[in-house]
Amino acid sequence: MDSPEIYFVAALIVALMSLRGYDARHFIFLRDLPQYEKCRIIAIMNTPTFSPTHLLLVRHGETNANLTDKWQGSTDSPLNQRGRSQAEALARRLAAEHRDIATIYASPLGRAHKTAEIISAALGHLQVQIDSDLAEFDLGEWEGLSYEALRYEKRLWDSMRADPHFAPPGGESAFDFATRLLRSFHAIKMRHPGQKVVVVSHGGALATALSMLVDGDGSQWTKYQMDNCALTELVWEDAPRLVRFNDVSHLDGLLAPKRWAG
Repeated sequence: MDSPEIYFVAALIVALMSLRGYDARHFIFLRDLPQYEKCRIIAIMNTPTFSPTHLLLVRHGETNANLTDKWQGSTDSPLNQRGRSQAEALARRLAAEHRDIATIYASPLGRAHKTAEIISAALGHLQVQIDSDLAEFDLGEWEGLSYEALRYEKRLWDSMRADPHFAPPGGESAFDFATRLLRSFHAIKMRHPGQKVVVVSHGGALATALSMLVDGDGSQWTKYQMDNCALTELVWEDAPRLVRFNDVSHLDGLLAPKRWAG
């Protein structure tokens, strides 16, 4: 997506603030939320501290849609040949440098799941755990539209800024998107204290998650746009710490011209 406005909405601010503490009394703004939403956010906030979890974050390999300006979101799409080669190159690197990986989590969408399977094969067929919360932002009937159409014809940015619970027909709201991302990352952290875990997801999902986890500011997602099959490392103890971002040293000759579409 070509504007930080899409995620800079109240829904994301509510969600990202939960990562800076564990006491609901610090978050007075929660009083303005309906009770069921307070419960969802507070449940994410009230998590105990464990040994550091080391997350290896991967955006899936390239698809044909990544070479256009159209949003693919929750639409299932396969890796193209370069995408498969990217995943294989990353898998070789992980097998050489990170043999202590405990498990792999992946979005259920084909492009992410296949990337995870290729990585798994290089690591001795390590288990791939599918997590639907890692899927890309679902725009429902508006998926497949260009970013220009989303902005000017559908006025998606304006609608989401005015109402964080706004959802396109058949799609999800920014609030629900942010909440499920945080739920997934916190759950992985809680399940794997002291372990190293691969997370294979999507450009929008990972950029949004990192902007909330690292900066505490959902509007900063444009800082975290990743190349296909780049390697990003996050160490998470009391607070998440970014130690490597968008490392593409294993992708020599395999990078497409800069595009960014889920």
